[in-house]
Amino acid sequence: MKNTLRLAKIALLLIPATFAQTPQAFDVASIRPNHSGSTDSNVDSTAGGRLTVTNETLRELIKLAFSVKDYQISGAPGWIDSERYDIVAKTASAVKLSLEDEKSLLRALLADRFAMKSHLETKEGIIYRLRIGKDGSKLTPHDDGTGTKARTSCGHLLGGRVTTGVLATMLSRQLEHDVTDDTGLPGKYDFQLDWTPDAVACPGASADQPSIFTAVQQQLGLRLESAKGPVETLIIDHIQVPSDN
Repeated sequence: MKNTLRLAKIALLLIPATFAQTPQAFDVASIRPNHSGSTDSNVDSTAGGRLTVTNETLRELIKLAFSVKDYQISGAPGWIDSERYDIVAKTASAVKLSLEDEKSLLRALLADRFAMKSHLETKEGIIYRLRIGKDGSKLTPHDDGTGTKARTSCGHLLGGRVTTGVLATMLSRQLEHDVTDDTGLPGKYDFQLDWTPDAVACPGASADQPSIFTAVQQQLGLRLESAKGPVETLIIDHIQVPSDN
C-alpha cells in the first residue's frame, strides 16, 4: 500500500511538468510582409521550438491552424489570399514542435497578432458521395506494407497504396466540397486520374480530357453523386493586418 501511495504521489508531481512541455503561445514572433512577387512558399518547424514561414498567405496558415479546407472558410476578406508574409516564431521549448503543437501555436498567433476571432458552424451544403460504378471498380489493389504516395497537379491525381478514404479526400480538394467514401472497398490501391481542370485555376492546362466526374467513372470505375449533407464551416468574425513586431 505504501509503495502504491508513493507511486501515485510521484505521478501527480510529474503531471505539471508534462503539461509544461506543451507551449501555449510563441515567446517571440516576427511577422513581415513579403513583396517578392513569388508564389513559392514554405512552412517549416525545426528543433528548438522554432517555426519559419516563408512567403505564405494567411489563408494557408488558417487552413493549417484549424485543419480546414478552402471551402470550409467563410467571412474572410480578400487580402488573406493576396497578402503574403514571412514569419519567424520561437518558443522556449528545446524540442521540435509536433504538428498538433504547431497548429495550437498558430491559432494563438493568429488571435494575438492578427486579432482573429472565429467560430465553427455546421451548415447544410452540397457534398459528394463516392460510390462504385455500375461496371465495378478499376482501382489496382496494391498494399505491400510500404507508405502511401499521393501527387496532385492541375487536372491530374496520382495515388500509390492509398485507401478509398484518402482518394475521397483528394477529390474533395479538387471539387471544393466534402466527398464521403461510400465505396465500401477495403485495402489500398494505385490509381491515376486525368481530367480537364478549371481554366482560371489552371491556366494553360490541357483541355483534351473529360470533366472530373466523367473521368472518375471512366478511369476509376467509380462515380460521384451529388447530395446534401452537413459541412463544418469556420466562420471568421474578425481579422486584421498584423500588429507591428
